[in-house]
Amino acid sequence: MRRSALQVVRLLGVLTCIMMMSWHSANATTSESDAQFAEAVAAVKSRDYSRAVELFRQQAESNQHDAQYNLAVLLKAGKGTPQDFLNGLIWSWSAYLGGIEAAEDLADELLDLVPETSVETAREAVATRLQARIADGEKPAVMQFARYHLELLEEADYERAYVWYAIGAALGLEGAIEARDDALGDVESEKIVDLQTEAGTIFEDLKFD
Repeated sequence: MRRSALQVVRLLGVLTCIMMMSWHSANATTSESDAQFAEAVAAVKSRDYSRAVELFRQQAESNQHDAQYNLAVLLKAGKGTPQDFLNGLIWSWSAYLGGIEAAEDLADELLDLVPETSVETAREAVATRLQARIADGEKPAVMQFARYHLELLEEADYERAYVWYAIGAALGLEGAIEARDDALGDVESEKIVDLQTEAGTIFEDLKFD
């Protein structure tokens, strides 16, 4: 969801004398969303972290990626809620796939704090959320799911990435054609026809506005 102002970075003190936090605001389509984000930021400024967690969580669940990042920072810091590295990783990865670049560094920090078995749980949670969004007809989730297969798995899955970039290209999503062709270069030639058939089948089954 996009906000009415250009993306900005707000630096707010969350851990006194220890760390500063980046609060990202992107463009939104509703004044209600803007107001809720502003209320969450105000809650952090006033050190009402529990309220900030509540508000950012609501927006994170609605797939607002700036809020996902901010929630992940609070979960890592244990402000307003007990520390939760697993869900912090899930939300930071979701934010990163949604275009919040700072979330990549946060996710890397959390990866050092989470056991490998839980890392896999986080990957599955991110994938499940993306698949649900695709099933709901959210086109941006298609490109994010393709990137998931390239960037979040332990080993990049170029075949799955190609399938989803091919679907993105068919939908006319920005950057999909170039990404599809890049992924194709890492796919074995004997598998291309099967992957294209799979992409076509998935495309026909999906419902997009």
